[in-house]
Amino acid sequence: MNPDPLPVVPSPRAHRWRQFRLIVLPYLTFGLVLTAVVWLWGRNLANPLLTGQAEAREADVASPRPGRISQLKVVLYQEVKAGDVIAVVDAADPMILSNTLALAKAEMDAIRVDGSFRPTDKVRFAELEFEWLNLRSELTTLQAEVNFARLELKRATKLLEDKIVSQEVYDLALATFNAKEFTFTEKQKVVNEMEEKIKELNPVNTEASKYVNAALAVAEQKFRVAEAQLAPITLVAPISGRVRTLTKLNGATVSTGDPIVTISSEDVDHIVGFLSQPLRLEPKVGDQVTVRSRGLKRVVGIANITQIGPRVEMFDSPLRSRGTSTDQQRGLPVVVSVPSNLKLLPGELVDLTINKKPASGS
Repeated sequence: MNPDPLPVVPSPRAHRWRQFRLIVLPYLTFGLVLTAVVWLWGRNLANPLLTGQAEAREADVASPRPGRISQLKVVLYQEVKAGDVIAVVDAADPMILSNTLALAKAEMDAIRVDGSFRPTDKVRFAELEFEWLNLRSELTTLQAEVNFARLELKRATKLLEDKIVSQEVYDLALATFNAKEFTFTEKQKVVNEMEEKIKELNPVNTEASKYVNAALAVAEQKFRVAEAQLAPITLVAPISGRVRTLTKLNGATVSTGDPIVTISSEDVDHIVGFLSQPLRLEPKVGDQVTVRSRGLKRVVGIANITQIGPRVEMFDSPLRSRGTSTDQQRGLPVVVSVPSNLKLLPGELVDLTINKKPASGS
């Protein structure tokens, strides 16, 4: 005789939940975490996150020859447009070209001695031309002295307004400038009158006069070079933007090629990022890139790779992926276009994500 089976004792829900938490939940949690890690790892490999920096065009304004800044027209962070006057550079020293003028005089004297001129009308005409060139050389040097005296007068005027120098120093600078300017004006009149006389007394060309004229043409060109070097240079802005740096001040002496002002454009031209080593993919021109700004309101835009660097280069920590270290590391530079919906400032950092599969074998 078989006994009747006992009824199943019902298990409380709290007991079942406890059994689930002790036996099933750990394995389920581990599986979910493992799946998330694998998914994130694959997404990170396929879309590496790197930091990019917005870049804009910059241009240096430099002097093509040594000189002294007589007028500086801009201040730091001033907005300028292409073609605006940035500075005026004068010759550093009025006597800096005296050797060139002295050489031209010596050559003219040598021509006069070697020519064995006789006291005829042609010879007197040649002598008049020599004298005219001598006066022009003196006029060129005097013009440089007038420019230098004008700079000293401006400097004395500024110092007098700031009560740094006395009235006597200003009066001396003013008198020197007036004297130089008067002498220059009078000598200019003499040179112009002599030039007209030479045109009137020009004799018939002969073999001797042709030789003299050729030599005078050479001397004339040397004088033109000296005059051009003594003339002030006006430096203009090559691009529109803002003055980023001022390396020289008004009255400073500059050498050839020394940057005086650096102008930075306000429009971001491109974004530069670096793929750090080991390279997890091979970027190609045209690859799509997601650009995310860093701000209270993050803006996302789509761009493309426009250029790829030819070699792995060193880059600083600001371009590392959210790095704070001051160390440098190596990476492959990539140039990315600027999304139209992002308003970036030059030097601003953004996050870049390359939307492509990892390279085979990586």
